[in-house]
Amino acid sequence: MSFKNYSLLVLLIVLTGVMVAGSACSKKAPPPKPLAPVAVTPKKAAPAATATVEAEDLVVAFGYEVSGRNPFGSLLRVKKLVTEGIPEEQLTPLQRIPVTDMKVESIIISSRKSVAHVITPDGKAHIISIGTAMGRHKGKVIRMNSDEIIVEEQFEDYLGRAFKQETVLRLREKEGENL
Repeated sequence: MSFKNYSLLVLLIVLTGVMVAGSACSKKAPPPKPLAPVAVTPKKAAPAATATVEAEDLVVAFGYEVSGRNPFGSLLRVKKLVTEGIPEEQLTPLQRIPVTDMKVESIIISSRKSVAHVITPDGKAHIISIGTAMGRHKGKVIRMNSDEIIVEEQFEDYLGRAFKQETVLRLREKEGENL
């Protein structure tokens, strides 16, 4: 079979398909037949007590009982201040500010008592020593070196377990930083 005969055969098949498809599209579909009526037999009415659903039953059926941690709650416990039993008015200015917001200006180490000079974000200067309460999480100065102050704070994790964390406040953040 030559190429010319083959192409005529393909053309003939395509034209036949187009004609069949065109004639099928021009016919209208017959209207749907009406459905036969269905006979419905009435059932006995259920007693009124079982037919109605009480709102209280729905609450019990779809209620949620909170036990332990709320799965939709935040994993972070946000508390205003951890200092229990002490009203905010009685807190010192150092206890109202996070420890990490304070800047150490100087540290004096002596044989009797070590003291440090810190500045709060509002620009006020404070003199602290070992045992001074500071920070929002029951912080207390536990050690002082010639170049740093160590403050121990009490925190709670998302499960409510208490733990202690030491925060280091350095006199100079980088080597060679000007005082």
